[in-house]
Amino acid sequence: MSFVRIYSLIAAFFVLVLSFILGSHYFLSNEINELRRVVAADLNTLNNRIGNSGAEEAPVATPLETPEYGQLIRVARVIDGDTIQLENGERLRYIGINTPEKNDPRKPVQCFAEQASEKNKELVEGKQIKFYKDVTERDKYQRLLGYVYLEDGTFVNLEMVKTGYAFSYTYSPDISKQDEFTEAQELARTQKLGLWSGCQVTENTSGRLETNPISD
Repeated sequence: MSFVRIYSLIAAFFVLVLSFILGSHYFLSNEINELRRVVAADLNTLNNRIGNSGAEEAPVATPLETPEYGQLIRVARVIDGDTIQLENGERLRYIGINTPEKNDPRKPVQCFAEQASEKNKELVEGKQIKFYKDVTERDKYQRLLGYVYLEDGTFVNLEMVKTGYAFSYTYSPDISKQDEFTEAQELARTQKLGLWSGCQVTENTSGRLETNPISD
């Protein structure tokens, strides 16, 4: 074998090795860049969620598993007059009623908000309840929507309205019991019960009844 041929083979070998090294570097660079892109996207999503945490309720992407309707479940805590947290971590918003706001960062605490929250605690906190849906299973914040009953049969949504701690709140399509709530509200209003006795009640631009801010 001539010297020229040996030199050619050695040169070809080094070319192959160099090509392999450069190709591997290119492949690894692409993999690293893709990894950086994925991590950056995940961090951006996390930051957006953290940034939204100051809102009253931040929407979540994936609902938790829905407990079976009509089965007893314990109330872990009361959030306000019309919202509770169940022992499985789910939040449940009462259908057909609305109580004065106390947790909305966009507005001051409203008249009778604290009393409504305390009444709700008195009724359900730490107790076993059953709840049923109407048409809609969850609201835009992924809270469950329900008609709530105590073990003794007390209809909690209705109790809050008829004792003057909540307004009747019609929100289609979940309106199967709205006539009951409307009648209970009229009775509480005429008897000046609860918020009807010490608050200024007005109708806002969306047609929802609300009480005056307590700072007034």
